Amino acid sequence: MIKELCVVGHPTKLGGADTELDHQIRLWRNMGIDVYICHTGDFHEHDHNLKKIKQEMLNLGCKYLPSRSWKNLEGFHVISFCNGEFLKALPEIKKYARTTSFVNCMTWNFNQELEMHKKDLIDFFLYQTQHQFDKCSIKLKNISESNYRPLFFDPYFDDNDFPFINRDNNDLFRFGRISRGDADKYGPTQLWIYETMTAPVLKSGIILGWDDRAKKKLGHPPNYVKTLKEGEISQQEFYKQCDVIIMTTDTFENLPRIGFEAISSGSLLVVDNRGGWKVLVEDGKTGWLCNDNREFVYKASRSAFETNESNDMRIAAKTKLEKKWGKNNAAESWKTVFKSWNKI
Repeated sequence: MIKELCVVGHPTKLGGADTELDHQIRLWRNMGIDVYICHTGDFHEHDHNLKKIKQEMLNLGCKYLPSRSWKNLEGFHVISFCNGEFLKALPEIKKYARTTSFVNCMTWNFNQELEMHKKDLIDFFLYQTQHQFDKCSIKLKNISESNYRPLFFDPYFDDNDFPFINRDNNDLFRFGRISRGDADKYGPTQLWIYETMTAPVLKSGIILGWDDRAKKKLGHPPNYVKTLKEGEISQQEFYKQCDVIIMTTDTFENLPRIGFEAISSGSLLVVDNRGGWKVLVEDGKTGWLCNDNREFVYKASRSAFETNESNDMRIAAKTKLEKKWGKNNAAESWKTVFKSWNKI
């Protein structure tokens, strides 16, 4: 075990990498590790959300270094989650840090990630899934396999922010999807699936993360589907209104955090049989995986009609979440990472 580490960057409550960092910090502190934070930006007076999160970090016992104060990283194991400013500053950071670790939460490489690997400035590359490693490792190995040190960890998900909700609304079939407004986050047949699926009661949908980009790609949703911009309501309020998340994308996801949030909240997942969804969902046991549009329609409709089956899957999914991505398993995987850090 290490005694301390330093995060370059800052957690937030939105976005995959920043929310994941938030939860990992909570776990590290629970493990008794001193966590230092070196923000790559500024704390503006008007940014109330960032100030609130900073106070949460302080309440956890985290310690802050001045922003971008690279000399203060002397002797630290330094880690950063998908932070471009960290990659830019690596030539300076590496002069002082004991080790440097980069957590790429995507399924593709950043150009600066490749450039910093050429210069041998990243000691460890951390991955959450095998399919992510398979995609991201190719270019890195081609640059230099001898200096490439990949490590795997099971990320911690703190379910306290997303309490399980029992689903007993029999008057409506409540469904939806949540993502950024990027057009690539939307499969081209998303609205067709909503229109074609059937239910024993009236359908009522909600899309959180809708803007002109999605509208240009998909057109107008049916009148029983409400659209909201990113952040217009909280994630918690969204999951309260969605018994089932029916979501197809054009992207190849690593390990989508909204999947964790949905499962924790008791929202059943009906998603693509691709990428990180396959890690989160066991088809027919903890949710539904779909290979094509018609399978989406069938499984979405089945989740509406077979309410007992759906409720059983919600409970099974929550149980898996607590076991696979709970404190005990995640802490053991981080201990393995820390042992590798200590060898340098």
